[in-house]
Amino acid sequence: MRRRIELVLAVALVSAPFDARAEGESEAERLATLLALESGMRVAEIGAGEGDLAFEMAERVGPGGRIFATELEGDELNALRGRVKFAAVTNLTVVTAQLAATGLALVPGGTFVAIDFLPTWYLVPFSPDGVGEERTGHGITPDAALREFEAAGFARARVIESWSDRWFAGEAYALALRAPERATTP
Repeated sequence: MRRRIELVLAVALVSAPFDARAEGESEAERLATLLALESGMRVAEIGAGEGDLAFEMAERVGPGGRIFATELEGDELNALRGRVKFAAVTNLTVVTAQLAATGLALVPGGTFVAIDFLPTWYLVPFSPDGVGEERTGHGITPDAALREFEAAGFARARVIESWSDRWFAGEAYALALRAPERATTP
């Protein structure tokens, strides 16, 4: 079953461990502003990890909205499903992702936000299999990520080069993109 999504968050690592307390706002608040999030919207988080961000977003979209949290098979997926069930959150659906597909259909013209970090030498042992040669370590430069998204038909809306420098993986950035005017699967 394909789910039509208005907004998608692709977050690298485990639920984007952004710590904005010093600036007075959480990552969920920053994303809600960036996405112009409103009650009743349908949002997906790709790579939800433990689901902290998905739970916050579920509160923000309210009972009339829906959050889809994707995670690959395994312990994290099962833990996330258990957490949703235990918390009895009715507007948060956990979706099994695949390496090359999310199982989600982004609404044409919808917003896609990718949060990632620059390649970091000390994470080279954790580099994913099958990534391009220009990726010398775990992570990707904003320019390389934009080339990949634009080749897939996404249009650049906004680049935030300094999303956070508090990640253990290095400086994070955010890319806000518009989906092609035809349906697509991120």
